[in-house]
Amino acid sequence: MPVASFYTLPPTLLTAHEQRRGMCRVIAKVWQVMGEADILCPDTEAGQTLDDLLWTFQAGAFVPHVRGAGEPVRIHENGAWPLQGKALVLCGLDELPAPLPSCERLIDFIPVAEQLRGFARERYRQLKNAGFTMQVHPLEA
Repeated sequence: MPVASFYTLPPTLLTAHEQRRGMCRVIAKVWQVMGEADILCPDTEAGQTLDDLLWTFQAGAFVPHVRGAGEPVRIHENGAWPLQGKALVLCGLDELPAPLPSCERLIDFIPVAEQLRGFARERYRQLKNAGFTMQVHPLEA
């Protein structure tokens, strides 16, 4: 049974940059535990921003990644999603991908802004109805 883990972004991470840095910490942990990850971004700008930040989010951290294919951590943009993956990380998507790629683990984030939290609640409901085992974790600042 696949697992969906939602990470609550703390209100202390006020800027979008700080929130993305928190996401990068989770992505690094997913890569360490699962050995690979597919990151789904809504558009090219979000993909490029995450690509840049994965190089600099933490001193001494290294996450082998690429936009597209060829590394254990792959950034996908604009709906060009893989059909399946070991671990999927949703970064900035308002809705679940359709069709949802099959995976062992799905990682999502609950943002601070109330309107965006509503989108996260809907994704949570949809994943639960799809048979995912649900988890919620606080993300430390």
